[in-house]
Amino acid sequence: MIKTFSEVLDNLMSELVARTPFTNLNPSAAIRGLLEVIAKVVSDLYGLVKIVMQQSFVQTATGNWLDLKVREMGITRKPAVKTRVYLTFSSNEPAAQNITIPIGTICKSQKDSAGNDYRFITTEEVVLEEGQTSIQVVAEAEQPGKNWNVGQDTITRMVTRVTGITAVTNPEGYMIREGSDYESDEQLRQRAIGVWETLGLGGTREAYRTWALSVPGVIAASVLDDFPFGPGTVGVVILGENGTPSAELINDVHQYIKARKPLTADVRILSPDIRSIDLDLEVIRYANAIQAVVESGVRESVDNFSGRLQLGEGLIIARLINEIMDVTGVYNLKVNAPQQDINVSVDQFLLFDQVDITHRIKGRAYQDTSIDGNLGDEAAANAQILDVNKETFSLE
Repeated sequence: MIKTFSEVLDNLMSELVARTPFTNLNPSAAIRGLLEVIAKVVSDLYGLVKIVMQQSFVQTATGNWLDLKVREMGITRKPAVKTRVYLTFSSNEPAAQNITIPIGTICKSQKDSAGNDYRFITTEEVVLEEGQTSIQVVAEAEQPGKNWNVGQDTITRMVTRVTGITAVTNPEGYMIREGSDYESDEQLRQRAIGVWETLGLGGTREAYRTWALSVPGVIAASVLDDFPFGPGTVGVVILGENGTPSAELINDVHQYIKARKPLTADVRILSPDIRSIDLDLEVIRYANAIQAVVESGVRESVDNFSGRLQLGEGLIIARLINEIMDVTGVYNLKVNAPQQDINVSVDQFLLFDQVDITHRIKGRAYQDTSIDGNLGDEAAANAQILDVNKETFSLE
């Protein structure tokens, strides 16, 4: 049993009174000060024991302790990876002479909704030859992380000026390798628990899944182990940080599994079938809740919900409602679309494309009514509560 400082001090004082003639244990007494010093040391030891106990098991260890624990199983935390892309540099007119685009040329993306832009640096020197108007160059994100997985045609700003080059962009097919964040404690913990399935003879479904998840950039995987392409075949469907995995990520997973799979297994790495849906939500908020704050919380909850969806996991409307109902200010919620749960196959991934939110107000009758007195049953884009004159009980 772990004891606090107060509990240890109380025990020491009780034992002292029971076993010695000391009776003055006021805060100013010298013996009290000595007991407090001892109690502090003992309570710190209790705290250390608590930490060591928590960090001794994969299920509860965190940080460096977890790194040390999973190393016993032969695995390490996946590092963060930099995004690598193709950039297309172009000129308005055919080049009058060779134009050198040096290594280290810096470009950056347009600002996202949060006001952030992301810089990319070329990793090779290339020459736009005389008479040509464009050339493709490999570039790498300035920092590792999934935030650098920007959309198509968004890297359009040149930080480093190159004479003769008038534009830059990342066209269709620009992604070479998606970036990924440093593996979290929870992700590493789940992977460590699944690693036991890789220690047996042969390749189990969980073994293939764990092998795929061991490659940086893979955030989810499912296994088709019913001979999808004929006898001895196994399909491993992977999801990257950017949704559909890049060709390089697919190859990385193939090479990793190839070195560990049974010799007779024919393993194929597949991209998921991305299934996009729209959400239409009707949010009823309390009368004293601010619409912008509620909407921000609802959208954040939807993002968190979709971020936890795995390959082959459909939409359970009741679970989505339960997630949003925890948002402060939400009184009730109605999902207008989709109107029923959505099931997906094991090789599909569900993506929320557009989220529309309609607001209503819930409160006392006179607060909920608009001027025409419809008892708050009217949806309004910016519904607000009017002040009430307490002397005349009229609307201000």
